[in-house]
Amino acid sequence: MNIIEFKKNVNKYVTDTIKWFISIILLITILVLNYNYQNINLSIRLVWVFSILTLIIFIISFTNTGKKLFSFIYYARIEARKVIWPSYKNTWNTSLVIILIITIISIIFFILDNFLIYLISFLTGTRL
Repeated sequence: MNIIEFKKNVNKYVTDTIKWFISIILLITILVLNYNYQNINLSIRLVWVFSILTLIIFIISFTNTGKKLFSFIYYARIEARKVIWPSYKNTWNTSLVIILIITIISIIFFILDNFLIYLISFLTGTRL
C-alpha cells in the first residue's frame, strides 16, 4: 500500500468518525429536546423527532458501517420473504403434541420423584 492510499483510508476513517459523532450528538439532542419541551404539542415534537431521525439515518447511510448495516437489513428482508410459514393447522397440531409430551413427562417425573422419596425414607428409616 502506498502513501496515497494510506492517506485516503485515514481520511475516510476520520470522516466516518465525524459522521458517527454528529449522529450521536443529534440523537442526544432528540432526547434532551423531548425531555425539556414536554409542554409543547406532541405532534410538533414528533415532527422534530422524525426529521432529526431522518437526518441521522441519512448521515449514517454514507459511512462504511452504515452501508454494511443497510445492506444487511436489505438482504435480511429478502431472506425473510423466502420463509415458508406453517399453516394454522400445522401449528395447532404441533402445539398439541408438545403439550401432550410435556404432560406425559411431568407425570413420569412425579411418579419417579415420589418413588425416590419413598425409597430414601425407607432406607434412612424416616418414613413420611
